[in-house]
Amino acid sequence: MIKGAHFYSVTNSTPANLIVKTGAVLFHGIAVDQRGQSAVEFQGVSAAEKISFTYDYYQMTVKVGDEESSADHSANLMRNRINDRPVILEATTLGFAELFCCIHGLVSLGIKQFEIIYVEPAEYSKPPGEESYALSDIISGYHPIPHSVIDLSSDEVEAGVFFLGYEQGRMERALSEYQMITSKEVKVVFGVPAYRPGWELNAMVPHLEMLTSQPEFEIAYCAANDPGSAYDCLQATRKSLTQGKKMFVAPIGTKPCGIAAAVFASIFPDEVGLLYDHPKKKKSRSKGVNIWHKYTVTIDQ
Repeated sequence: MIKGAHFYSVTNSTPANLIVKTGAVLFHGIAVDQRGQSAVEFQGVSAAEKISFTYDYYQMTVKVGDEESSADHSANLMRNRINDRPVILEATTLGFAELFCCIHGLVSLGIKQFEIIYVEPAEYSKPPGEESYALSDIISGYHPIPHSVIDLSSDEVEAGVFFLGYEQGRMERALSEYQMITSKEVKVVFGVPAYRPGWELNAMVPHLEMLTSQPEFEIAYCAANDPGSAYDCLQATRKSLTQGKKMFVAPIGTKPCGIAAAVFASIFPDEVGLLYDHPKKKKSRSKGVNIWHKYTVTIDQ
């Protein structure tokens, strides 16, 4: 029986100091900016050991390298590629849904430890003359992800956690489409400390009107670049649940918070569901490359 997870973080200004296990296989997504390209070109893993992983939310299918299947069978596609080698997930380019499918697959295969690489941007891009960030071209809406579906209208769902980022419309849309959310015990979490001093205000200010209209929502904080901190925040909500009740997680904040949500939902599938809106990332959504992170995730049995 799985009891939980632990995160060990290593941070460096250059990828040269990120030591990974020999012979590892790396799963990555599609690069849309400089940091994503740098991450995919990571020299710690040879080109022959890098495999693309994409998810189609309309068809609920995954493509691993040149093989495509229902997302229900992610584990089988990954098993064929891993062949008992260490695993690295490149989270800068993998979207949240892809991260969850990967991590759920690894947990299903009984893999107890894997590594995740994430690269912070030097700066996010703003449209000319605009004060707010525009990071997505299209936000499709809240479509379910296999192995994490939850009925928000059910009385079984007692609580929910939103990790919030810069795009205010994402939570507003969730509250509009799922009005029953306001009847739950809702926690909204901001990344504090942020990647850089002052960036936390870029997330808080756009959500002030929503928070004013929903004073019953609990406000919480966790480090923007630390999945372990976000995981602890989720565990606190899970442990507060009435026996037999469930919770949902909406990972619409920073990618490290998304990593925590993906691990959490993968190891507690009977208690946790996901609410996610599948944005299409803008090309050149960020500028430059800042800090490199390697997170080692250990699953406790």
